[in-house]
Amino acid sequence: MMYQNLPYTKVWVKESFLKGSDQFLFGKDEDMLEGYLVGLRATRYEPPLFEVYFPKYNACYDKVMQCAIFCRDSSPDTEIHLTDIAWWDCLSDNIQIYVKAMLVNCPVIMKTRTHGTVKGNYLFTLDYRPPALNASIDYTEAIYWTEHKQKNFFFDDKTGVLCCGPNNKVRYEHTSLASADPVRPPFKVFSEPYWFSHELEDPLGDTNEFDYSAEIEAEK
Repeated sequence: MMYQNLPYTKVWVKESFLKGSDQFLFGKDEDMLEGYLVGLRATRYEPPLFEVYFPKYNACYDKVMQCAIFCRDSSPDTEIHLTDIAWWDCLSDNIQIYVKAMLVNCPVIMKTRTHGTVKGNYLFTLDYRPPALNASIDYTEAIYWTEHKQKNFFFDDKTGVLCCGPNNKVRYEHTSLASADPVRPPFKVFSEPYWFSHELEDPLGDTNEFDYSAEIEAEK
């Protein structure tokens, strides 16, 4: 589905991003509105949009851009665009939100598309999946492993803005496990689907034995 609930998280949102795109302030916004994350909507080949509950209005706004969401009640003077805090648009509108239990609150560091660095603590992950069989033709990149990307979310320690990145741009500095002098990962792209169910030399459909073994043993 295109919408998923999010973990309970208190945030502050630039009010200019609630008043139409012609009013967006990518730099300093003096008006920050207290809110709580409700959910996230994904549209294929567009950035995710967040739903936030605002107690001041007893109302939700369901199209908040990521670069307008902060963990503190003030925004920096510098401009912050999506390219400063995220990498890719959504690969699919069929999504799942989960938390990687081992990495909860783990310190993370990410290189940005604009050649900067942001640091924070891991919150949750957005991932993509293909549609259910017969529900739709899979026209997304959700299971093409050369293109598949997660979105791992965290707040930037310096500016407070909500950031996200794929695994190949994020480093997890696990307090008890991380190396003090890590090396660059030698990882390569998992370039193609892999299957093995039909790689057997002998067919197994000519027996009704419990573990297929009787006929095989008899032929030896």
